[in-house]
Amino acid sequence: MTALHPDTLELRDPLHRLAVPPVGLPDIPGGWAEREWTVEGHVFRLVLPASPDAFLDDMDVHAAFDRDDYMPYWAYLWPAALKMVAAVLRTRWTPDEEVLELGTGIGLVGLAGLANGLRVTFSDYEPKAVELALFNARRAGYPQGTGLVLDWRNPASRQFSLLWGCELLYEDRNHEPLLELTRKMLAPGGTAWFADGGRAKAARFCNLLPEFGLRCRLFDEQMQPLAVPRVGRYQLIEVEFA
Repeated sequence: MTALHPDTLELRDPLHRLAVPPVGLPDIPGGWAEREWTVEGHVFRLVLPASPDAFLDDMDVHAAFDRDDYMPYWAYLWPAALKMVAAVLRTRWTPDEEVLELGTGIGLVGLAGLANGLRVTFSDYEPKAVELALFNARRAGYPQGTGLVLDWRNPASRQFSLLWGCELLYEDRNHEPLLELTRKMLAPGGTAWFADGGRAKAARFCNLLPEFGLRCRLFDEQMQPLAVPRVGRYQLIEVEFA
């Protein structure tokens, strides 16, 4: 399975837990670690959960799952994130354009936006993820990043010219709320990017777009067009109003 579907599997490189928790971040199951990535010549050094699986034994996570089918996906990093970061860095954007990152996780994609001159709002259902993304942004020298705790089922009243989301299509139940949020929070003439590791669910998401007055184009890692959604390999779904 790993050889056939590498882009849909979370990254599980061994991480060494920091002996002292970073000042400004809460204690979490498994503790914190630090990791560095270089993408398109940019070095990103981020703090992230050292052992995301440790959340699965946490009683608060169990209670949240019973209440709302919550899973701590924010704590994992997925290969699609690194490929989306590369796409963000290679694209020429309008300086200071506002972007809302959905499901920010550790904040890597949004951080690439800040590095490329954009104004980024990091959002997630999990407050700890928003807190971590802002911590990583400040640590990287971008104090202008802002945060928003956001439930896709209850879109905020704000609009953004850019919406970004990475690995959000893993459950059918998220598709309609995510598309309704896009319809409400994407400014007229704006563009949404949804990076996907090649999950079979992506086809359903694309097929739903016309119901929400939206349309899409598909691209591979090199931003070359794709005719249809593919399984097991990265794709970027660019969404606009029809």
